[in-house]
Amino acid sequence: MSTRERLLDALDVVIAERGADGVTLRSVGQQAGLSHTAAAHYFSDKPGLMTAYVTRAWGRVADRFEVAVADHADTREALFAAAQTYLAFALAEPSAFVVMDRLEYTRVDDADLWAARERGFFGLFALVEAHQRSGWASGRDPLDLLATMWSFVHGFVELWTGGPLWAPYDGNEPADVLERLLGPLLDGLDD
Repeated sequence: MSTRERLLDALDVVIAERGADGVTLRSVGQQAGLSHTAAAHYFSDKPGLMTAYVTRAWGRVADRFEVAVADHADTREALFAAAQTYLAFALAEPSAFVVMDRLEYTRVDDADLWAARERGFFGLFALVEAHQRSGWASGRDPLDLLATMWSFVHGFVELWTGGPLWAPYDGNEPADVLERLLGPLLDGLDD
């Protein structure tokens, strides 16, 4: 593993322990078992470190979307798979999930950051358009459909991982609950 990746992995732990506001370059270097100046050497400053971390998170999400969608010829099933993939990412990488949309921590003009975010977004957008070509919600704006679905899925995942939905659904698998709730939403969006 490269030193750069080691530092980004250490950032997972620091965010879990201290939150994003508690991140310092020194704490990340120490968590990685490296010099307290290692993170500064590789990322210059906290926004540089957070930009690399968020870029990596979005790249991982986009990679997972592509794999999940490729496994489903049926576009509705592919939408479910994308939603399940997003949930699985949040559960597997909670530190990355909590900061991946927090652009105030990043260098917002970073081209790699936007490329990673757009790769995930446009992959989902293409999936929505493909599902529309199968006859679903054909009279609706695909951007509106994507915004509605993504808002729902993101909100569900955020509320589950944060606790407010986890407790009332105690004993239920989040993936099952998400699928059970997403189906009627997709049906309701149909013309």
